[in-house]
Amino acid sequence: MWFLLIAFLSGPVSSETLANGAYADLRAGRYDSAVAQFRLALSLDPTPVRIRKDLAYTLLKRGDRDEARDEFERVFATSPADEQAGLEYAFLCYETGRTQAARRIFSRLKNSADLSVQVSAARAFASVDALLQEGIARWSEAVRLAPRQWSAHEELARLAESADQLPLAAEHYEMAWRLRPSQDNLLIDLARVWIALGDGQKARGAIALAWRAGPPRVAEAAREMLHGAVPDPGEASLAPPGPLPRDILAAPPLPALEMAERSLASSYVQDAYRFFRIAHEENPADAGVAYKLGLTSNLLHQDREALRWFDLARKSPEPSIANQASAAYETLAPRFRRFSFNVWGIPFYSSRWNGVFLYGQAKAEWHPARSIFTPYLAARLVGDTSGQRVGMPAGLQLLSENSVIAAAGLRARISTHLFAWAEAGQAYNYHGGQYGTPRFQPDYRGGLSALKGWGRLLGTAQAGLFHETNADGVYASRFRNDMLLYLQNRSGYTFARSGGGWQAQAYAAWNLTLDRRGEYWGNFIEGGAGFRVVMPGLPSGVSFRTELVRGAHLQNKANPWGPNYWDFRTGMWYAFSH
Repeated sequence: MWFLLIAFLSGPVSSETLANGAYADLRAGRYDSAVAQFRLALSLDPTPVRIRKDLAYTLLKRGDRDEARDEFERVFATSPADEQAGLEYAFLCYETGRTQAARRIFSRLKNSADLSVQVSAARAFASVDALLQEGIARWSEAVRLAPRQWSAHEELARLAESADQLPLAAEHYEMAWRLRPSQDNLLIDLARVWIALGDGQKARGAIALAWRAGPPRVAEAAREMLHGAVPDPGEASLAPPGPLPRDILAAPPLPALEMAERSLASSYVQDAYRFFRIAHEENPADAGVAYKLGLTSNLLHQDREALRWFDLARKSPEPSIANQASAAYETLAPRFRRFSFNVWGIPFYSSRWNGVFLYGQAKAEWHPARSIFTPYLAARLVGDTSGQRVGMPAGLQLLSENSVIAAAGLRARISTHLFAWAEAGQAYNYHGGQYGTPRFQPDYRGGLSALKGWGRLLGTAQAGLFHETNADGVYASRFRNDMLLYLQNRSGYTFARSGGGWQAQAYAAWNLTLDRRGEYWGNFIEGGAGFRVVMPGLPSGVSFRTELVRGAHLQNKANPWGPNYWDFRTGMWYAFSH
């Protein structure tokens, strides 16, 4: 914007001067400033199509799809030969819910002389039209099965209008309104279609009725369609609610809940959500409907809304619904909590070292809204009971760190299963001084962590195959600024949960550890078999694990233990989160 300020101080500013400043800001990535200057330039001279088109692309870079769509529409209206702008406009129409406009533009451009435009438009038209025709067929079947379901008629009418099947749209908008006359907004929809069909008299009657009978929002829409004119009192009688056809009157009403169940069973999740909402309006006390609304919201990736429905359903007096809803709520809730606290611990015995090891951590996290970053405070314990030492070229090192580490860190979610983290802290070594190691040491760590599971994981009720992969890349300042890679895999079979709450897994384990410095203790591979079990009566985060593995060191310089080893290890995993 400094360019703009200097230009103003130096005298009158031209549209071209402002555009030049906008392009300078655009090259520097200052999109807000570029948009402001493009708009000022166009306010002085609205004719340059190039500037308006670049404004549209800048808005798109900034993420303002609605505004970008409107600018591309103006470009295409003033320059119909600019078919690339027309394509951009059509795609943005489709992305912002203006399906009818998108379909019409794609239909027009699929006959373009420009082969690239022709191919893109033809593919897009075929895709959009196929989705509309599939939806029309589906909802035609829905109104056949439930002819008294007004919302099904409305959905069919909207799809038919988007596909330019206007007589079909008019028929079902009218049917929806006659079934539910309180939905005055349907009169506006009906009038719009009648206008497109050239039936101005019917359209004016519907608009007049909406203007006189509708709520303020509907009346305002009717006023806009009448361009401010006030209709005569008699005009509203042109659209009276007429009698319903006999086949509809004779048809028993199909409950919205049944329509929702049928839609969900056929994987029409949007349709199921719509009917579950209607079913909830009809019976707000039905916790089962609230639970299923949570499920469909979750399938539609509307997790915050799903959480609200699960919260409502978990208060149900029916134990089965309350338990299922509570489990779903507890699974989703951590994503939306601003603060969370979690603890995990892994005590286990190792035959190789003839000792018990303990790895544990307590962590408090703050989850800012709309941010991938999570600041945290952590206290970690890494220790063993053996007291053994490992000989290394650089001196003596304890078998484990034997430390309590307090740290502050930052975690960033890169994707659902991948996280980056970094922390700085202070380690207290409770064997400090005994082996010549300092009692207090600074501790800096960071890295990437990925965890992914496939198949029937522990905790699912069904039996089946599963696989888990846990990969960690870690930098640790206390290990002479070393960088380590841990890759742990378990592949096996999960047994079905018993009626008493028992569940087990049998699996093959195969692990790999590598480090940047080539230390023998940081380069080895393991393979073996394991068994994991969950027992009834214990907290949900507790499981027991036993493994027998054969290992081989990949680096053996200064290795006092030999290149190969057997290790039987057994222990417990405990995790708690709130």
